[in-house]
Amino acid sequence: MIATQHANWIAGRKLSLELAVEKGLFTKSGKGANWLAIPYVEHGQVVNHKYRLTGEKRHMMDPGAPLALWNHDALLDERVTSPDHPAIITEGEWDALAAIQSGFPFAVSVPNGAPKEETALADDGGDAERYRFIWRAQAVLDRVARFILAVDNDPPGIALAADLARRLGPERCMFVRYPEGCKDLGEVLDRQGEVGVANVLRAAKPYPVKGIYRFSDFPDRPPLTGRSLGLPARDDCIRFVPETLTIWTGFAGGGKTSLLVFILANLIRQGVTVTVGSFETIPRPVLHTKMIEALCRSTMVNIKPKDRQWAEELLEKHFFILAQTIGDEDDELTLEEILERARVTIVRDGSSLLLLDPWNELEHKRRPDEGEHDYTGRAIRMLKSFARNYGAAVWVVAHPKKPGEWAAKASAPGLYEVSGSAHWANKADYGVVIHRPDKKKPITEMSVTKVRMGLPGYEWSIKLEWRWFTAEYADGGNDDVE
Repeated sequence: MIATQHANWIAGRKLSLELAVEKGLFTKSGKGANWLAIPYVEHGQVVNHKYRLTGEKRHMMDPGAPLALWNHDALLDERVTSPDHPAIITEGEWDALAAIQSGFPFAVSVPNGAPKEETALADDGGDAERYRFIWRAQAVLDRVARFILAVDNDPPGIALAADLARRLGPERCMFVRYPEGCKDLGEVLDRQGEVGVANVLRAAKPYPVKGIYRFSDFPDRPPLTGRSLGLPARDDCIRFVPETLTIWTGFAGGGKTSLLVFILANLIRQGVTVTVGSFETIPRPVLHTKMIEALCRSTMVNIKPKDRQWAEELLEKHFFILAQTIGDEDDELTLEEILERARVTIVRDGSSLLLLDPWNELEHKRRPDEGEHDYTGRAIRMLKSFARNYGAAVWVVAHPKKPGEWAAKASAPGLYEVSGSAHWANKADYGVVIHRPDKKKPITEMSVTKVRMGLPGYEWSIKLEWRWFTAEYADGGNDDVE
């Protein structure tokens, strides 16, 4: 039963009391107050409740209950398999009720509102727990032909839309524009009624995937700020930026993998979840040991048990490995298979970085009559499309060509010396060259040789000194490097 105070509150939002009753809302007393309770139902069973005070903005959920989509069972209807009957995803139950009341019955709400920023850059590193409800409802969501993301028009809502699009697939998603002065469907219902809500949803636009567009066809996106790599000098010359492709190159034995392990550890400490295809380094014990040492900043023999446990827990939560099937190491992975497995870690586990090290160890399946140059161009387009569609940064370690005439003119390779094609230099968003001029010394030169216009960072070279006893890189003396 819905108490009078709650019935009046619902009516004040111009929502139908009959609809609220139909969706199971009721009043519950507890903790010295009357709460408006909203049941979360899956396959006919209540799995959680959200309780809200209407006199102030306070809410809580059942302790220990799973996060789930509100109105989940609406998506069991066969009609959602047609693009003519889109599923509406809102930031709150009241906006979903506004959509249902306005003639869009397949409206659901996220259970926990919006993040403060896009999770690929958030302090929690895109922790998969925030979006566990998506994986929980994956079988139902996979049936939906089209989604309309009708979240709030504010920075957190924009971040939520970006996160949802990359997890559901932007090719299935549409976005909305609200009338002036309105930030969500509830405000549209209050000011323009059900007709206004219906007009907003019917005017939804598809996320741009291909073709010709106006600026208004693109949804608002969070700013491209990037995240620190934890470099000891000139750390702002290159950033971790979702939706970008970074090429790392350098001679064998030049320290590419060692530096990347150091950088991965820095990102994981910040809560970033990473997916790594490390095809030349044995996952365990070699890569595992290097990651533990980099996280603890110590050699394995000197790591304290509690620090080791902390590092192990971080890796279990934030580090995923792409490898051949265990027990069948001859099962070579193609790029298409790699990207599909990486997609799972993004949707299920909140990963926001895919690292392939090295490129030449993948199984490259060319089309008939397709040369290496053409294949490389097509593969890079696949990588960039993956990065943009799923909001992930993609890093590729690519070996340079064998030294030829270019080696007489330069001590270190450049992006145009990467084996396979000049596409690596032309199509990358960031380009980094790792070089050790003297292998008898612990100095590595890291040169950022390309930063695409509009992205954070700039071209620069820095010297890094490897300190084996703390498993980290330090400033190698950069006063004379430009």
